[in-house]
Amino acid sequence: MNATFNITDEDLIAQQKNAIKNTKFHRKSRIMQLIVFFIFVIFIFVTSGFSTNDLLFGLALCLIPAPLVWKSYEIAIIRRYKRDILKQHKNKKGTFTLTLSEEELIKESNNLTEKIQWDDISEFKEDETRYFLYTTDLHAITIKKEPDNLSEEEIKEYQAFIKRKVSV
Repeated sequence: MNATFNITDEDLIAQQKNAIKNTKFHRKSRIMQLIVFFIFVIFIFVTSGFSTNDLLFGLALCLIPAPLVWKSYEIAIIRRYKRDILKQHKNKKGTFTLTLSEEELIKESNNLTEKIQWDDISEFKEDETRYFLYTTDLHAITIKKEPDNLSEEEIKEYQAFIKRKVSV
């Protein structure tokens, strides 16, 4: 089965957002950011000569902005990704042809060819319009749910085939 679709900046950004929410790497990075934040607050309180009670109160107050610190990680990563996307990921954008077989999928464009065995897919995620096929915690292949060249019936077969192969 062959499918054709266009991958845009928005698709790559959606892939990055999905990775931030679902991968161990980004989860650990966010936790490290929170730990550094709390250590910084403790350092400020200790060097300012506050008492232990004030230090505990300050740490309790840190729980209020902690969700903002957690969210700031995603915002910073996406902002950096958007800035660098045009320079570093030109080969991941454009028109792609996806060839599906029982053994593998092949995603091809003029600049890039990715061959992935179905068994190599470690995680499967999706959003409204895309599938994200993770081969490692940090490497995913983005494919569209509704290719441009398929009819309604063929799209249903295409989606069922992919879900069957990734065992969803």
